[in-house]
Amino acid sequence: MRMKESFTKNFRHATLNFIFIVLFVNVFQYIFGMENSIVGVIFTIMMSASMVRDLTATPVKHLCIQTGVLFLMAVAACFVTSVPPMLALPVNLSMIFLILYAFTYEYVSHLYFPYILSYLFLVFISPVTPAQLPKRLLGVFVGAVCIILYQLVNGRNRVVETARDVLVSMIDEADGCIRCLLSAKGVPRNPEQLRAELCKLSKIVYDRRKSALCISDASFSMIDAGRGLENLVLLLYEMEGTVTEERAKMLRKLSASLTTFRSYMLRETSEIPAFSRLDFGPQDSGEAEQFYQCLVYIRGQMLQMTRPEKQKHYRRTLLSLSTRLKAALRVSPVRVIYALRVSCLLALCTLAVQLLALPHGKWLLFTVASVSLPYADDVGTKAKKRMRATLIGGACSIAVFSLISSMTGRTIVMMLSGYLSFYFTDYSGTFACSTVGALGGAVIMSAFGWGPVGYLSLVRLGYIVLGVLIAFLANDVFFPFKRAVATRQLVQKYVSTTEFLSRVCKEPDTDPQLYYGLVIQAHLQEEKLRQNAEELSWDGAKELLERCRQAVRQAHRSRPASCSMS
Repeated sequence: MRMKESFTKNFRHATLNFIFIVLFVNVFQYIFGMENSIVGVIFTIMMSASMVRDLTATPVKHLCIQTGVLFLMAVAACFVTSVPPMLALPVNLSMIFLILYAFTYEYVSHLYFPYILSYLFLVFISPVTPAQLPKRLLGVFVGAVCIILYQLVNGRNRVVETARDVLVSMIDEADGCIRCLLSAKGVPRNPEQLRAELCKLSKIVYDRRKSALCISDASFSMIDAGRGLENLVLLLYEMEGTVTEERAKMLRKLSASLTTFRSYMLRETSEIPAFSRLDFGPQDSGEAEQFYQCLVYIRGQMLQMTRPEKQKHYRRTLLSLSTRLKAALRVSPVRVIYALRVSCLLALCTLAVQLLALPHGKWLLFTVASVSLPYADDVGTKAKKRMRATLIGGACSIAVFSLISSMTGRTIVMMLSGYLSFYFTDYSGTFACSTVGALGGAVIMSAFGWGPVGYLSLVRLGYIVLGVLIAFLANDVFFPFKRAVATRQLVQKYVSTTEFLSRVCKEPDTDPQLYYGLVIQAHLQEEKLRQNAEELSWDGAKELLERCRQAVRQAHRSRPASCSMS
């Protein structure tokens, strides 16, 4: 049943993606030669993987970064395969460390795996000689351009869609609270979901910032619109006592105002009319005044965030160059520990494979890279999934490739396995399909019948088992880095960030770039803390988060009315 639902839901997406990949790889191979066909495969992986981040705000900057990293990967891979293994070791180690550190993130989704996998592909699947390197570098540059173009085509409206979805969701939450109050039902409280929505806004702004401490005015307003709506919902949560006729009138006006906000976010109207204070209740009503000011604030921020001139305006930070450099180059212990551990492991495994001339050693490297995760807690689960997928995919491969001996038939099976992988969301399913494709590539022209195909399947299984064992011992036994340790470090950072933010809130003249940088950082840290607390079943996390949020909220509310609120 679940497979049927997945097929129905993903058919169009899977089919279009598969056709795109086949066309892209074939065109790339036609232009840059058979030796660079693997580069085409690499970029189909990277284009899809890159969508976890928004690179469209500064495409030229990201093109330069992508080109630089990919050039280094291509040159390093060529060097590693062209010189003696011992001489290649330091270069290989440095390149892997750079990839892991650059594309592992503390608070947002990691991007390291497609880059590490691509680098290993360049080393083990399709190495080139120094004479062939210029053509590969040209192909790599074209691939980097394709990544950015893919982003611009598929992600050009991401910020608008994210802001719309998040703000409309928060508007609906507020409207739901009002309906419950008017019908004398209990108000369902879900502050954690509100906060999760707010963190989505901070993440998209974080992705789209030009650099550290360089955020547009429109992004400031987007975050403030979300925080204003959060504040509105919290005020509704705090409402106590009987809903009098006067209160009911105010709540109905609030609901009508929220409808206007929703229409504006959905582009059903191009303006939000100004509000009249008298519509919300008597001038001497503190409650009415509070809700009125909240709506006025939200309206102002929504209008500001959609102004084209605000989207292009970046206020200069008042912080010194040295402070900005420290913020941009801040070293993360979590990233350093992970990058150092896994780069040493992969570099030593590469050395062993080269010295021993293992014919299918790439399977060992791919497994070690896949199972070596930032937190030791996750290694066992990933190892079990990889083993399960290897056994399932291996059994399917033996059955299919032993019966089908023609190159055309085997090629069709490999392509079909790649197509079917789009229908799986769990790692076991996708890797089982990858196993069929990998074994198909190994047996396609050299192994026929049950014996040879079964032997190659057992060889692959042996490499996978060895890779899982090495990764487990290195990451979970000898050099473990537990989620609990990272969480304790993150708690200290979060408390420090929120305390600093509370102090900044109380200053009359605050650097906006510093202020919003701290707001975003606090939101990202909070989201990661929530995820870790859920994994660790840590019940005290909610109390800690609420205490820190409340301190920041009180600092905001103590500011003059003209200043930002939370």
